[in-house]
Amino acid sequence: MADRRPCERASGHRKHPIRFRPRPIAKHARIQNHILRTAIMTIPKSQSSILVLGITGLLAVTGQSYASGLQITEQSVTGLGRAFAGGSLVNDDVSAVYYNPADMMLSSGTQSQLGLIDIDISIKTSDGGSTMRLPANLGDLLTKPGTLPVFVTIPATGAPDNGGTNNLVPNGYFAMDINDQMRFGLGITAPFAVSTNYARDWVGRYAAVDSEMKTVDINPSIAYRVNDNLSLGFGVSAQYLDVTLSRALFNPLSPTSDGYVENKGTDWGFGFNLGATYQFDPDTRVGLSYRSRIDYTLEGDATISNYLPGTNGTRGIRADWIAPDWAALAFYKRLSPQWAVMSSLRWTNWSVFKDLQIDLADGSGVLGVINENWQDSWSVNLGVTYDYTPEWTFRAGYVYDQTPIRSAEYRHPSIPDSSRNAIGLGFSYHPDPKLSVDVGYMYISFAKSSTNEALDLVPSSYSGLFVEHLLVDYSASGNLFGLQASYRF
Repeated sequence: MADRRPCERASGHRKHPIRFRPRPIAKHARIQNHILRTAIMTIPKSQSSILVLGITGLLAVTGQSYASGLQITEQSVTGLGRAFAGGSLVNDDVSAVYYNPADMMLSSGTQSQLGLIDIDISIKTSDGGSTMRLPANLGDLLTKPGTLPVFVTIPATGAPDNGGTNNLVPNGYFAMDINDQMRFGLGITAPFAVSTNYARDWVGRYAAVDSEMKTVDINPSIAYRVNDNLSLGFGVSAQYLDVTLSRALFNPLSPTSDGYVENKGTDWGFGFNLGATYQFDPDTRVGLSYRSRIDYTLEGDATISNYLPGTNGTRGIRADWIAPDWAALAFYKRLSPQWAVMSSLRWTNWSVFKDLQIDLADGSGVLGVINENWQDSWSVNLGVTYDYTPEWTFRAGYVYDQTPIRSAEYRHPSIPDSSRNAIGLGFSYHPDPKLSVDVGYMYISFAKSSTNEALDLVPSSYSGLFVEHLLVDYSASGNLFGLQASYRF
């Protein structure tokens, strides 16, 4: 990999060749101003890259994405212990509001629940041979029209850096009877998030330094019992998205002194969720659930510092992003008074995330388009529970979660996502029939992955002159700890 040229595939064929289009400059006295104008033109595109990285990686606000892509499935501590197998079909807490509102009909009475999951993700990076390609004859290119560039390739500056993070993900639910056939529920969750943090001098700093995404979803739901076997559910979501992204800016006039840009954007989006649950008998049931996509138009500011004269300051930015829809099929079977098994199959429509276009907030132009080319992903969950006594329940589970990023070309350091295997363990303690205290743990093993990306450091009329070929290898693991309390009034 270290011997490949920027944008070159393993086969040796270049996917997107970088072409240099020299722009004649007749008067030497205009050189400095021309460079500054070029740099100013560059900033918005640099900002767009950051916003993309942050949005693309972002938003999972709580540490690197824990489910595939930016998605967080960890919305229940009881679910954490069985690796979320069966979703809310297991009926061991109040999380049906999020997973499948129809499952609320499996319970009765007034219930409330508060949970907190600590997500500790360790990401270790190693430099796979990153290089910088620079023009050795920059002066001639600027002063002599028609001059062709003569490139020199040197090792990229900066060291590998570990980009792990530790974050807390809260959730809260409430459910109550409306009548014998209907229930109302309310959930507050964080369904998408990301947080990766690198040193400002690491080798991939021109791609990403800090990327953080936070979401808050407010989800009222209704469930209706059609008959003794079938229940249906429907809910609406008001979802708030907050993204902060930053990276270093390469300074062609002073390569040893980086600039810095931080992008911030927020928006509200709206969607819905629905579900159906069919109970064959008291011990056997299946559920089907769906959550819609949510469209965002993030608006905010990009702040540039320590960069070229005339470029520092704050300006408005805007970018569209889609939170994907997903569907899940769940199964539950009680084998005996003590043992039960459960499973889930989940599909996420990540193929809606093909690219990200960044615009100036005033509508004066397109800053750039970044190709993401994410693919749909699947996860498979298997779990088991054991009711040791009326006071104690133990659970365990396994999940395989497929990444939507299939190629190193599209794996940004802000979201170094990869497929993963995870094992969950947990227990519940019921000191009395109304109160449940739940503890869960999950260990995640991420597949090793890499970034193989060509970064055009000074895009504009001189696109391709300053290029970093970023080669980074990742190994990651995660430890999740959860504590939850549920109370039945």
